[in-house]
Amino acid sequence: MVNHNQHEEETVTEDELKRNILNSALHFVPTHGWSITAIAEGAKHYGYPGVAHGLFPRGGGDLMHHFVRQCNSELSQHLKTVQSHTETSHEKDRMSKATLKDALEMRLRMLIPYLEHWPQAMTLTALPANIQEHFRNLYRLIDDVCFHAGDRSVDFSWYTRRLSLLAVYKSCELHIIQDESHDFQETWEFLDRRLDDFTTAGQIKEDIDRFVNPEFFSSVYNVGRNLLGVNDQRR
Repeated sequence: MVNHNQHEEETVTEDELKRNILNSALHFVPTHGWSITAIAEGAKHYGYPGVAHGLFPRGGGDLMHHFVRQCNSELSQHLKTVQSHTETSHEKDRMSKATLKDALEMRLRMLIPYLEHWPQAMTLTALPANIQEHFRNLYRLIDDVCFHAGDRSVDFSWYTRRLSLLAVYKSCELHIIQDESHDFQETWEFLDRRLDDFTTAGQIKEDIDRFVNPEFFSSVYNVGRNLLGVNDQRR
């Protein structure tokens, strides 16, 4: 075991080591939740001492963020694969409900193996050590979905669409952890209704546009994005 670890230390970077341990630890979340215990078990399973969990100062928070980033990356690759843009300038600014539904349902389904402990993960996101990265990951998820669904807006709707879709996603996340229907059918129906509001009625967007000064909101939004350390690599 010692020789194995020495060999790994010579060939694996610290980031790779952390990623390997966290990937292994995910197998123990159904038993131990988003916890240091799950990380320690993952480290031992991968061939490292249990004390390797000391590499993760946020404990279960580090494991939760790793899972979220992994899910977001998988979804982003999926969206890139299936993406198809309309060619007319009149239509390319329109968002596709089908793409939105496919993306959000796929992302929500990634939570299913961990639903029993997802309320714990949601609680972890509110801790001071985790909240910044939580919103950074959430922003990237919603921005990716909007972009691949066809949003090329450059006006105030760029902001309101993302806020609205964020509200849709978070409400569905709360819904699915309580859903006892077969294959979470009630959640997908709920998602469909919320997306109807988002893409057709646009009530959330209209409310925001009516009561929020666009210049002020865009300034606040950009300041928040800068504080989160988020840079848009596509535009």
